[in-house]
Amino acid sequence: MHHSFYSSRMASGSKLLLTMLIAFIFSNTAAFAQRHANTGLTYGGGSNGDGSPWGISVSAGYDSPLGDLGTTFKAAPTFSIGLNRNFGNFTISSNIGFVSFAPKQDTIFADPLDHTQGYTKYSNYTSIEFYLGAAYNISFGDKAKLYLGFNLGTYYTSLTYDENDGQGDDNSDDSFNEIAYIAPKLGVNFMLTENMSLGIEGKYNFLISSASGTGDAYDSGYSSTVDKSVSGNVVLTYSF
Repeated sequence: MHHSFYSSRMASGSKLLLTMLIAFIFSNTAAFAQRHANTGLTYGGGSNGDGSPWGISVSAGYDSPLGDLGTTFKAAPTFSIGLNRNFGNFTISSNIGFVSFAPKQDTIFADPLDHTQGYTKYSNYTSIEFYLGAAYNISFGDKAKLYLGFNLGTYYTSLTYDENDGQGDDNSDDSFNEIAYIAPKLGVNFMLTENMSLGIEGKYNFLISSASGTGDAYDSGYSSTVDKSVSGNVVLTYSF
């Protein structure tokens, strides 16, 4: 599995997205602080004007890594908090999340039968997530809504690993990377009270990292790595 720092081009785009996200959070916080609570189904006002325009959601679930990421790390709890703004049948959200994948093995030996041939040890692969979400809501009466959409943002990840080649040479790396994130999502929300809903959501997560090339004539200049995971979450939303 390949882990490296982002190129300046990718970093600049991610920082711009993060700046937009922070501005969205502060502007929306100031706006909904001046509003009074409304009634109606949470997470997505209807096209007829029903529903609360603002909401805060808290999400908890499990994230399961796939592919190369899943070979080394196992599924882990994931948490997030979001601020929602509803526009008719659409919902826009700004979110902060967290997940920390533990390695499947404390030590991976180059030769499982001969531990003198070297090993690799991984720390937890930890991510702090900043992302925007967009969803289209489909009503089922007054008690439930199906929604589908996507998330787009940035993961800030940390990983430490130690390697020994069996010849007495040790190599370690403690990296803090900035990774682009996009995920299609599908979920359903059920009304609990006038201002509270409980939802179930599934996401297919793509984590896209890019590293500078070696400068070789046959190197295009950049290489990309795409890690994947699937996550299922329970979402509690309170509307204003």
